[in-house]
Amino acid sequence: MARVKIGELTVESPIFLAPLAGISDCAFRLICRRAGAGLVYTELVSAEGVHYKQSKTLKLAQFYSEERPIGIQLFSHDPAMLGEAAKRLDELEPDLFDLNFGCPVKKVVKRGAGAGFLEDLPRLSEAVRAVIAATRRPVTVKIRSGPSENNLNAVEAAQRAETEGAAAITVHGRTTAQGFKGKADWSTIAAVKQAVKIPVIGNGDVASPADMLCMLAETGCDAVMIGRGALGYPWLFSDCVDTLLGKAVHLRTPGEKWKLIEAHLNAAYADKKEVGVREMRKHLGWYSRGLRGAAQFRATVFRIDDPEQALNTARTFFLNTEPIPNLIDG
Repeated sequence: MARVKIGELTVESPIFLAPLAGISDCAFRLICRRAGAGLVYTELVSAEGVHYKQSKTLKLAQFYSEERPIGIQLFSHDPAMLGEAAKRLDELEPDLFDLNFGCPVKKVVKRGAGAGFLEDLPRLSEAVRAVIAATRRPVTVKIRSGPSENNLNAVEAAQRAETEGAAAITVHGRTTAQGFKGKADWSTIAAVKQAVKIPVIGNGDVASPADMLCMLAETGCDAVMIGRGALGYPWLFSDCVDTLLGKAVHLRTPGEKWKLIEAHLNAAYADKKEVGVREMRKHLGWYSRGLRGAAQFRATVFRIDDPEQALNTARTFFLNTEPIPNLIDG
């Protein structure tokens, strides 16, 4: 299994967790690292929020040592503000900073942030330059294939980032216009890989070890980033690592699965108390997919705020249910 060299950082496993807004908090990152993710990222951290010292924003940038290696992902429409944020957050000593040039949310793009940078590549260059000047840590970039099917400019964006000193680039094989709909076009990832010398991380539609192998083979990318495929199944990281090592994928018992789910619940409560328990509801919903009685379980647990009650309800369900043969939820 090949290691990935990102600047001075060496990542042992080429299977990464994507930065997911509202999802990849400390608890989920810890679970994914435990499940085999080689590198994790924070949720999107607003550079403006850092500038104004907003407590919620600063909380998003915090992490535990057990999560390493970890990257802080920054977003803003303003290159100077991105540089300032990196300089301020450098004291947290993340393993790298990642610049979000791929968020397709309309209100974000309209401001020129996220994937809005793909519509103004000189400004993208300026942003990479500003952040690299503000920190000695590796700086990476996450982009999409382009604003639309008529403007697939990922190759130029990647080359610009490399020219400014970016240490790696992640390419999500969808356009800004697609959002998360349709099928990811991995050929764009392959084109970027051919055009730059820095590591390229492929992203989009990897939901199984077979998908991972196909992406690596079809694109030649150096690492694979998994986002939505890990929701409710963080074991996907272990499955991918085992596959790369030539090992059989481990079929987990309900007890083994519950052990990780329980750890996730406990980590969420330790990090955010009752708020963490409420935020775990969506994860418990994802964990329950394909199990008998999942719909009733969700209806019950989504009304629970008490940590102990949530833990007991989840324990009872996951240790006393079974998969539905045809995977139809019920």
